[in-house]
Amino acid sequence: MKKLFYLFTLLFFTGTSTFIAQQSSYSFKISDANNIHLQVNNVGGLNNPNGNAGGHWTQIKVDSTIVYDQGLWVIGKIGDEIYMGENQWQSSYSIGPIINSKPAMEIKPEDSLKYRVYKISKGDDNSNVDFLEWPGNFGAPLDENGNPKIYGDQSIYTVFNALGKPSFTYFSNFLDSLKPMPIEVRQLVYSRKGNSDDSEDIFSNVLFFEWTIINKGNSIIDSAYVSLWTDIDFLLNTNSNVPAVDTAKQVGYCWDVGTNVPAVGYALLYGPIVPSNGDNAVFKGKRIANFKNLGVTSFHAILDDAQIYPPGNPAYSVTEAWNIARGFETDGTDVTDPVTGLKTNYYYSGDPVDSTGWLGDRGTVGGGAGFNMFSGPFTLAPQDTQWVMMALVPALGNNGLKSIEIMRSKIAELKSLSYDSLAFGSTPIIASNKDNGSIINDFVLEQNYPNPFNPTTKIKYEIPNVVDSKFASSQYNVKLIVYDVLGKEVAVLVNKKQTAGNYEVNFNASKLTSGIYFYQLQVNTPGNVADHIKTMKMVLLK
Repeated sequence: MKKLFYLFTLLFFTGTSTFIAQQSSYSFKISDANNIHLQVNNVGGLNNPNGNAGGHWTQIKVDSTIVYDQGLWVIGKIGDEIYMGENQWQSSYSIGPIINSKPAMEIKPEDSLKYRVYKISKGDDNSNVDFLEWPGNFGAPLDENGNPKIYGDQSIYTVFNALGKPSFTYFSNFLDSLKPMPIEVRQLVYSRKGNSDDSEDIFSNVLFFEWTIINKGNSIIDSAYVSLWTDIDFLLNTNSNVPAVDTAKQVGYCWDVGTNVPAVGYALLYGPIVPSNGDNAVFKGKRIANFKNLGVTSFHAILDDAQIYPPGNPAYSVTEAWNIARGFETDGTDVTDPVTGLKTNYYYSGDPVDSTGWLGDRGTVGGGAGFNMFSGPFTLAPQDTQWVMMALVPALGNNGLKSIEIMRSKIAELKSLSYDSLAFGSTPIIASNKDNGSIINDFVLEQNYPNPFNPTTKIKYEIPNVVDSKFASSQYNVKLIVYDVLGKEVAVLVNKKQTAGNYEVNFNASKLTSGIYFYQLQVNTPGNVADHIKTMKMVLLK
């Protein structure tokens, strides 16, 4: 319903002259390196003022639309009050960074054209104005030489904040209750070219998001949550997008039955980090000791934008958003799983493939169906930074349930890869020592045998010699670790120094349950030239 009145409401609330003024600083670029095409704007959404769908996928033969709009939410407390930045068909964000504790559009509105969306691709040079003017001073990634750093084969970057007045207001949701929040959000969207289909290269049909969230204020933001909000549409009938969550895969998605129906999901690859003794977190590709990455902590299904009351209505106030962030209904009452009769933080966490658990009903959803997927709580001290990484993962099988299976398989594969493999195309396997030019040959991690297994299997790996004789007899710091599908460490098979050679390790999984696991070889090379990581998947069947 909201989409039908999009332009009318825009003009009604903003007025034509204001609308035209806003257009002067509106900016978007199309992410189109592979089969997913997203219209990324400079307040973190996908929409443009014409109300067109912002996400398309060329693999769908009937209608390429997969996402109408999406946005990042940040909500938390400063003192006893709740603050929030959000994008839900409209945006409360202001374009540009926070400069000297003030929003960019208030302190330097003359630079509004600099607060645009920037797009660069591999092979670009200064002939691309976005490459030439790449905003490193606004947090855009730079390489070691100070040049634009390209993630994947194409990168799109923009920065916005929740401190200033909303730059583009289409609807009145939230605006009565929102207060300026001193957070700056740096959004990086990137993709790799890959081949034409998933069977050859899943990166043809995956798109990555990284959000860096900075507290630019002078007060602690505590009990904070981040959320992806999305309105997923696919096929000609927008009433076929049933929300669901797979807590094992850490993915929120929409699905339906029928022939050649896709599944469209957002997988949480790395959530915010919080202190946790003995654990290791990943933060922008670096390991952080004694921290852990949070997973999906609540999932709120949206049945339609016209839904006013629970269950399944969108949050339209800060209080309602605060309730769903903590796993409640919008009115603060418990969410109860009708299958188990127990309180839950997760709407529709059943499995459509085998028809178990709590499943959504396609008869209850409308064109505004989607979800909020939250991760938290965490604390942001003044000038502190959090970071979140997700992937948009659509899949298409010969029927809707097969699409879900393909999507899950793709996500498991993504989660088995290192951050460098996801962001830059490969894990470094060749590194040079700046002092002596020594070259390190490739490392080998073989597929475990047997696979599937029950309960024991063998894992073989090879540590090669270094070409330079100076390091030929050096010892490497070697770890061989087993993880479950949530990224939790379940076994350490090797943790010691080893010289070059072939090794074999026996793994006994008698204490583990059936399922998919990943084993990862981590090698620190001589002279600390490079960290080398390889990951493989194995299946335990009991």
